[in-house]
Amino acid sequence: MKMRRRQLLGALAGLWSADALAMGRVPIGGKLELSLPWSTVRIDPHDLFDPLAAIFGTMIFDPVYGRDANGHVFPTLADGMPRVEDGQTVVRLRAGLRSAAGKELGGRDLAWSITRARHSGANGLLATLPPYAKSDPKERLITRFGEIEPGKLALALSSPVCALVPHGYSPTAPDGTGGFSAVCSSSRLELTRNRFAGRGPSYLERVVVRSISDMADSLRAFEAGRDDLGWLGLGFHKNRAGAQKFDFGVVGWVVIVTGKGAGRFGAPGAAQQLANAVPIEKLHLGLDARRGLGSDSLWLGGPAALHYPQANAQLRAIAEAVAEKLSHAGHELTPTAVSWTAFRQLRTSGDFTLAIDLVRHPGSGPMGPLLALATADRPSLARDLAQHPPRIAYDRPAHHLTNTLRAGVLGGLAIRGGVRQGVQLAADRSARGWDLASAYVTG
Repeated sequence: MKMRRRQLLGALAGLWSADALAMGRVPIGGKLELSLPWSTVRIDPHDLFDPLAAIFGTMIFDPVYGRDANGHVFPTLADGMPRVEDGQTVVRLRAGLRSAAGKELGGRDLAWSITRARHSGANGLLATLPPYAKSDPKERLITRFGEIEPGKLALALSSPVCALVPHGYSPTAPDGTGGFSAVCSSSRLELTRNRFAGRGPSYLERVVVRSISDMADSLRAFEAGRDDLGWLGLGFHKNRAGAQKFDFGVVGWVVIVTGKGAGRFGAPGAAQQLANAVPIEKLHLGLDARRGLGSDSLWLGGPAALHYPQANAQLRAIAEAVAEKLSHAGHELTPTAVSWTAFRQLRTSGDFTLAIDLVRHPGSGPMGPLLALATADRPSLARDLAQHPPRIAYDRPAHHLTNTLRAGVLGGLAIRGGVRQGVQLAADRSARGWDLASAYVTG
């Protein structure tokens, strides 16, 4: 089991010798560098629209339960599955849990985390749970969730969007229980081994993620040998010698959302028709292809801004491609970057015409993708869908789930690219995407 393996290796890190690999053991230590076209200013595990959390969140934060590849729920930070006591379902945390900053964690932190998640990205996911989570004044490690079926609670709490963080968490000063501790800045995200990791520290000592303003810069740096990983490919002009491809699937979706200024294009399903007209699979923008779709839709409203959050070069490139495809004389769309704060206000108010956004895959059962995409439309719709599930096949591709939404899927955000020789990457077995905390360097 990966959790136990990392715990054991972390405890024995100081005992590894130079010939550990030859003896069939995983070497501890080493550093990886990569460059990504995404902002590294903040990371928030409870924010459904946070691209950095989509890509790195599961390496820095843990929910109290996890799901394996077969969908089975198991305790990660909890001391067993939820159980009913005195008519209420309770979760008991493992004793001795600490955050990366060394803060002791207990039921108060879990209650605060779930309340925070409920008022953020988990609004729809937690809609069918009792409206509160409370710590127990007599039992420091217990959180009480009211009357709820234990298995249903465990499934909801297995979402990465419901991660445990210390009371008072700040996205600009991340602090979690994952294999890495993290430091954010405007230029980079630095990950270092978390000696307090709840499921065992990382094999790697350090990962440096530089924020870049041009998608091609990652491929140039990888081709030149400055980076260990290349985002989306093996090189810019030519493939790096000896490099191997990696692909860890989709961790979210880039969507086009219609606001109050969209006129008739604000009708349910219209956003997906616009998205279908953009042949993302032909544009080399790092998104998973949508098979078997086609549309002749163009933007028929007046000239308008196509908003996207600034400092995210991949979203900028996508916005530019969407604007070019959908615009025509007298109906031009202009890609327009706005600050994170301003973009959040636009998302909340709906006071825009069109916007490009990213929605994380929330896990947490078959309805997760629909509830996440519905939240991008409006949180109240996500709550309604959670409480009154539609009779549809939830295992359909995401772009087939948006017929009743004002958000259309352009494509899936894929974790793929190239890696140099001597680096062994690993998939995240309890979520989606990769797990750099389980990666290691052999040379």
